[in-house]
Amino acid sequence: MTVNGTPEQIRYLIEQGAIPNMCALLGVRDTQIVQVLLDGLNNMLETSKPDYDAICRMIEDCGGLDKIEELQKHQNKQIYKLAFDIIDKYFSTEDYLEGENEENFEFNPQNIAPEGGFNF
Repeated sequence: MTVNGTPEQIRYLIEQGAIPNMCALLGVRDTQIVQVLLDGLNNMLETSKPDYDAICRMIEDCGGLDKIEELQKHQNKQIYKLAFDIIDKYFSTEDYLEGENEENFEFNPQNIAPEGGFNF
């Protein structure tokens, strides 16, 4: 459906909750299923350009990004490549990374050592 579907059909699939369900299946052992799922997610992201950020958030929120990252270690080279390409193309961009709401760590050079120094 994501290969031959129109953008409206793909949008409808997304609105009906296809992404969390597809991401949930990324952990199956059948490489054909995983490959079809990755292709489908990639096509959904590609179709939603330039506003793919919402799709990225859906994938991340349901744990799909973690699964896609894990698939970069897959023994099947096609699955590895699909997973790598999705992350590289959609999750490594400046726009996506700037939108992250992760806590940032700050380095404070004033408090490098405890008062009185270190005791070893």
